[in-house]
Amino acid sequence: MIQENKDIELNVAEIFRLFGHAQQYSPGEIIFQKGDSTDKIYFVAKGRVRTYCLNERGDEITLFYIDENQLIGSEPLSNIQKRKISVDSVTNVQLYSMNANVFLEKCIKNKVSILNLMEFFINKIITLSNYICCNRFMKNNEKLAYFLYTNCAGDVVQYTHEQIALLTGMNRVSVTKLLNTFSDEKLISQHYKEIRILNMKGLASIFNSIGYFID
Repeated sequence: MIQENKDIELNVAEIFRLFGHAQQYSPGEIIFQKGDSTDKIYFVAKGRVRTYCLNERGDEITLFYIDENQLIGSEPLSNIQKRKISVDSVTNVQLYSMNANVFLEKCIKNKVSILNLMEFFINKIITLSNYICCNRFMKNNEKLAYFLYTNCAGDVVQYTHEQIALLTGMNRVSVTKLLNTFSDEKLISQHYKEIRILNMKGLASIFNSIGYFID
């Protein structure tokens, strides 16, 4: 086991795995809810989680899906006392949780790079920026093309039709029809629970009115 106060630089993931508390969740389990206290911060080691809020009627509004190697519940790092959103598990999930103050203390003692720590928050800002940009489109084909373009890992988008509909505000039928159109146009190919991008430039040309955001 790596000891503290040695001349070794750890990264954020290693801090959680060494000093955090491991937790397992099955699909659909609540991790925390809006209004809960914010004493802990979480690292997603495996699986996918969903962030959501409730509207006035009590309906769930999906905001984002967050995959492994990301932080969730980082409110206490900003001295926020209550959770702003709710989070549940989409797949089987493994998390590591730590008290926020202990996390910062371990980062300092174990020489965690500021760049490594900031990377998590920069990724969060990028996700929020893409969400805002995606929802400024009035036409569904532009909105969907932008979503696919900005949510691919390499050339793969790992979202179902239903998940895309929830994130973009489109209905599932419209998503399916447009994906079939994109497939016919050889822009994408569709597979079980994932979409493969075949023509990135072709997708970008659909929403080129804000092309300067993706340079």
